[in-house]
Amino acid sequence: MCKSTYYSPAKIAELLKDRKNIWFIGIGGVSMSSLAEIAAENGCIVKGSDRTLSDVTRALEERGIRVYEGHDENNCKGSEIFVYNSAIHDDNPEYAYAKRLGLPLIKRSDFLGYVVTFYRHSAGVAGTHGKSTSTAMLGAALAEAGLDPTVLNGAVMRDCKSSYRRGGYESLVFEACEYTDSFLSFFPEIAVVLNVGYDHADYFPDQASYNRSFAKYISQSPQAVINIDSENAAEVIKDYGGRLVTCGINGKADVYPENLREDGEYPEFDAMYRGSLYAHVKLGVPGRHNVYNALCCIGACVLLGVDGEAAARGIAAFGGVARRFEFKGKCGGADVYDDYAHHPDEIRATLSVARKKTKGRLYVVFQSHTYTRTAELYDGFISAFSLCDEVIYCDIYPARETDTLGMSAQKLAADTKNGTYKGGFEDVAAYLKSVLRPLDTVVIMGAGNVNSIIPMII
Repeated sequence: MCKSTYYSPAKIAELLKDRKNIWFIGIGGVSMSSLAEIAAENGCIVKGSDRTLSDVTRALEERGIRVYEGHDENNCKGSEIFVYNSAIHDDNPEYAYAKRLGLPLIKRSDFLGYVVTFYRHSAGVAGTHGKSTSTAMLGAALAEAGLDPTVLNGAVMRDCKSSYRRGGYESLVFEACEYTDSFLSFFPEIAVVLNVGYDHADYFPDQASYNRSFAKYISQSPQAVINIDSENAAEVIKDYGGRLVTCGINGKADVYPENLREDGEYPEFDAMYRGSLYAHVKLGVPGRHNVYNALCCIGACVLLGVDGEAAARGIAAFGGVARRFEFKGKCGGADVYDDYAHHPDEIRATLSVARKKTKGRLYVVFQSHTYTRTAELYDGFISAFSLCDEVIYCDIYPARETDTLGMSAQKLAADTKNGTYKGGFEDVAAYLKSVLRPLDTVVIMGAGNVNSIIPMII
C-alpha cells in the first residue's frame, strides 16, 4: 500500500483550477471508473490505465475517455494530477513517475470526498455489511421520489447495469467503505451506518479501533442514521452531537416496523417513524438483513424529506445488486446463485434466505478472502455454514496478502463439520456436476474470483 498525502476537497479544487489533465491509475475499478466519468463531465481531460481491459473500460472509451492496457509511464506523460486506488503500490511505474516528478498523487477516497462537494445533498452509506445493496436501495427510493440522484456504488446495480447512476447535482448517494479509514475523507450531509461488526483485521487491530473509526465517520456529518440493534451501535453514537435517526426492529428506535411479515418470499411491514405511519413497505429482496437495510434507507429518506409512499414504491421496485444472492442458471436441474458474502455474519444472512428457498439439498462453494480475515474470524467461519448440507472450501483468495498465519482451505474444511475440500475450481465444478440434481440449490460464495466456477457448471 502506498504512503500518501491527504488532499482535502478544498486543496483538490485549488489544484484543478490550473490543471485539467487527470490520470487514473486503475481506472477500471468500480469506484474509479465512476469518478473518472464525473471528472470528465466537469471539464477535465481524463485518461487512465488498468491491468486488463474490461466491459467497464470499454464503456469509458465509448464516453471519450482513453484507457491503456497495462501500466507504463510513457502513456501518462503530460498528465498533471494522478488519482490511484488502494490496489496500487509504490512500484507501479505510473505512480513512481508521478512521485519522481513531484506531481499530485491523490487517493481515490480523497477524490471522492472532493466529488461529494458537488452535490447539494449527500448520503454516505457505511457499515460492515450491506453497503452496496443499501446504496442502490436508497438511490431507487430517491429516484422514485423524483430527486434524480447520482449513485456511486461498489457493485453493479441491476436496473442500470452499472455501478454508476448518472443523475443530477441535487443529491448524491454513495457507498462509504471503512477499510483504511477511507470514509473519513467523505464528509456527507447524512452518514448512514447499517451495522458495526468487525472486519479488516489487517488494518484495524481490534473492535475498539473499528468502533472509533465509525464514531469519527458520523461525527463529521451533521445528520446520521444508524441501526441501533447492531451490537456496537451504542458505542459509536454515544458522543454524537448532530441530528440522529435510529433504526431497529425492537420498537425502541425512531424508525421501526410494525406488522412485520416474513412468511412470503419478500418481507413487508408498516414503517413507523416516531409512532406515526411513514409508509407500508414491501421489499423486492428477501431476508431479515434487508429489512434492516430498508429501515436505514427510510431513516435517510425521513431526513431528506422524501414522501413515504414514493420511498416505498422505490424500495419495492428495487431488485438487488449483482453478486448478492443473484440467480445465474441451472446445473443438473439445481438452482445456481452467485453471492459476495465473505464475512460470517453475511454468510449466515445469505444462507437463511437460501435455506428457505431450496426444496432439496443446499450446497455452498466458499472462497475466504484474505488470510488475516480468515484467521481473525476463524471460529465464525467454521460455524457459519450450519444451515447448508455441505460447504466446499476453495483456496483462500490472497488479495494483497501472503500467508504468514498458516491459514488454508484444507484447514477450514477439516475443522468444519460439513466441510470438504475438492481441489481447484475445475475439480469443484466436476464434483458439483456429479452431485447436483433437481430441487437442490448451490451458492457460489466469496469476494474473490470464485464465481469463475459458474460458467463451468451452468
